[in-house]
Amino acid sequence: MTLLASFSHPVADAQHAFRRILKAMSEPGVMVSLPSLPAWGRTSVAATAVLMTLVDRETPLWIDERFHDEALLNNLRFHTGAPVTDRTDAPFALLHAKSVVDIASFSPGDNVSPEKSSTLIIDVAGLSGGLTLRLRGPGLMETRAIAPQLPESVLKFLRKRAHTFPQGIDLIFTCGENMMALPRTTNVEVC
Repeated sequence: MTLLASFSHPVADAQHAFRRILKAMSEPGVMVSLPSLPAWGRTSVAATAVLMTLVDRETPLWIDERFHDEALLNNLRFHTGAPVTDRTDAPFALLHAKSVVDIASFSPGDNVSPEKSSTLIIDVAGLSGGLTLRLRGPGLMETRAIAPQLPESVLKFLRKRAHTFPQGIDLIFTCGENMMALPRTTNVEVC
C-alpha cells in the first residue's frame, strides 16, 4: 500500500483550496490554481486537491474505471474516508476525459431536493485550446468565452442540458494544478 502525502499544511492548504474552488464555482469559467500535493494514482494534482477538499466519509464518490486503482483507493480511504460507490446518484463523481459513461446518468437532484445532485470532477487534457464555449448567467457580468479541451460526450451534455434550475449537474474541470467550473446555473452555448 503506497500512501502519499496530503497538503503540506493541512488546515491552511485545505482552506485555501476550498476558497479557490468556491471562487471557480461562483465565477464560472475562471481558471484557478489549487495547492500542490502529490497526485493520487492517475488523477491530476488539481483533481486530487478537489477530492481532498470536498469529499469525506459522508460523501460517497463514484470513480471512473480509468482512475480505479489501488493508489487512488488507498489514499482516498486514508486521507478522506470517502466511501466509493457504483451508484450514479453519488454526490461526487471522478471522471476521465475519455470516459464512456453518460453524464446524464448522474443525479440532477429534484425540485424539492436539488442538493441531492451530483458534482462531476472531470480530468481533461487542457483548460484551453478546445472548442469555444460562451457562458452567461449568475456570477458573470458579461458573456465569458472559454475553451477547455472537452470530450464530445461533455459537449453533447452541455448542448442538451435537459434539466432546469434548481435541478442540474455541476461540472468541475481539472488539469495539472488548475481547475475551472460550470455550475448548473450557467447557460452554456457551444460554438
